[in-house]
Amino acid sequence: MAKNDIFSIRQVVELTGLTEFTIRGWETRYSAFAPRRSDTGRREYNKSDIERALLFRELLKRGHKIGQIANFNNQKLQKLFEQTEDLTTRSGTEHRPELIAHAMELMALQKWAELKSLFKNSSAPNTPQLVHEFFLPIVQALTSNVEAGVVSISQEHIFSSLLKEKIYAVLSELENKKGSRLKNKKNQFVLATPEGDHHDIGLLLAQLLIRSYGFVSLYLGPHTPARDLSETALRFEASHLLIVSTASKKGGAQQELLSYVNEVQKKIGSHLQILIAGRQAPGLINDPQSSLNSIANFYELENCLQTLGGQL
Repeated sequence: MAKNDIFSIRQVVELTGLTEFTIRGWETRYSAFAPRRSDTGRREYNKSDIERALLFRELLKRGHKIGQIANFNNQKLQKLFEQTEDLTTRSGTEHRPELIAHAMELMALQKWAELKSLFKNSSAPNTPQLVHEFFLPIVQALTSNVEAGVVSISQEHIFSSLLKEKIYAVLSELENKKGSRLKNKKNQFVLATPEGDHHDIGLLLAQLLIRSYGFVSLYLGPHTPARDLSETALRFEASHLLIVSTASKKGGAQQELLSYVNEVQKKIGSHLQILIAGRQAPGLINDPQSSLNSIANFYELENCLQTLGGQL
């Protein structure tokens, strides 16, 4: 614990797992925190702020929006937490595990038409739930099977192709549903993976979440050179770059992630917010001066989108 139970924003980040970008956003946009200032102007948080941040984090995982709960006191937040079903574990008690297991079985038997039909008929009350309860568990199951060596390269490619078809179908439905409402020019995202990184399912799911919250986004996709990403972001007048990296240099990427990010930063300057995610993203990177933040998971990406004023 900090001296006199006073915490810097860096310590709040370490204790809660939230990014500095998220904490500052909740404070400035929603007045969720009111930290004191030191003689040098630094924010000073207390134990109550730590508890508050943790409750916000868990309640957002359970489907609440920061704009609706930011002004609740800690007692009310705790009561709401105790009353709310945990959406992160709901899929473990319903039919999703059976669905995932059935999908793996169909892949093993190479019954592709049936697998395509299974994907087509999978649904959820809203897009984020579909991401968390269907897409992510099924990707994790596929990854486990690949790592266990029980899936051939051709099986993996066909399975991934069918899964991408489902993602594109949901994106299309979302586009038709939201239509002209996707006009948030203040916050526009450009998404890519570094050059040499050809894994794009995680990037597509991020695109799906961003669009579901009503933001404009440009999907550059996998294997994007730093120069191309930088030039496109500037022309697109992006406010945010999301870089998802799953491959190290040894795994096929042209350069390590931070080297790639540094190259992008040199070309675009410090006025664009860069979010990095994926297996190669170092945890808890929060550098306001360089506008660089790491995103640990899809729930944290949703926290960021809600902080920016996104609406489902």
